[in-house]
Amino acid sequence: MKNFIQKYLIETNIWVAFCFTALLAFFQLSLYEINFYVLGIAFFGTLSVYNFTRVKEIKQYWKIPENQKLQVFLTYFGLILTLIFLFLRGFELKTFLYLSVLGFISFCYSLPFESLGLRGIPFLKLFLIAFVWTGSSVGLLLIVHHEIVYYPNLLVSVFLFVAGICIPFDIRDSQTDESELKTIPQLIGLKKAKLLAIICLILSGLFFYFEFKTFSQIVLTWWISLVFSLFLVLKTTDKKSDFFYSFWVESASLFPLILFGIIHYGLA
Repeated sequence: MKNFIQKYLIETNIWVAFCFTALLAFFQLSLYEINFYVLGIAFFGTLSVYNFTRVKEIKQYWKIPENQKLQVFLTYFGLILTLIFLFLRGFELKTFLYLSVLGFISFCYSLPFESLGLRGIPFLKLFLIAFVWTGSSVGLLLIVHHEIVYYPNLLVSVFLFVAGICIPFDIRDSQTDESELKTIPQLIGLKKAKLLAIICLILSGLFFYFEFKTFSQIVLTWWISLVFSLFLVLKTTDKKSDFFYSFWVESASLFPLILFGIIHYGLA
């Protein structure tokens, strides 16, 4: 089973796309209602971007090496399905512009050129990922429903959550990332990086409560999810296997949806 997950879910980036879409679905269920077109945009857009990141040189898109064929196929496949779902869903002009900005940032971050993508800029990696994930999940929902100015604490909470669960990936890559990247672990060390991740997750819980000011199901769900995420951060070391990060830490984004389903429908 582990080999199956590694080969068909993790290496294809299906798992990260699924977990991100689950985070979006959690906010849809808890704040508004499920919209499968928007979920399709999120899933296939993430699938395309993450596989685009895996391709190291742009020439591999017309002169495809054997070991990159799947990544190139999934990049095109995800992009085409994203555009189809965008067409089927339809958005106001401002939402299209909003998505275009997020898409452009994601593209620039993932550029398969040496030292040209935004991820090569020192200090920027963690903040870009947290910004795009926040903007593409709860931010997109609030834009669609014309309510983004009414939930500032929620946006901050999600940003801190994503930052908190991304720091372990920087810890994993601390030995292989170029020193010029100046990632959090490279700057302050592994122990302090873990502490920063823990602080981010705790602050995420506080801002989430400040937004709703009540111990509702959505707040309880978020807090329990943060406990699971804190446990994963505490278990993080640079010696852990890639599976620990790519499956378990990635699944932190899936926890809220699972727990909301258990709490909401279990109490119904």
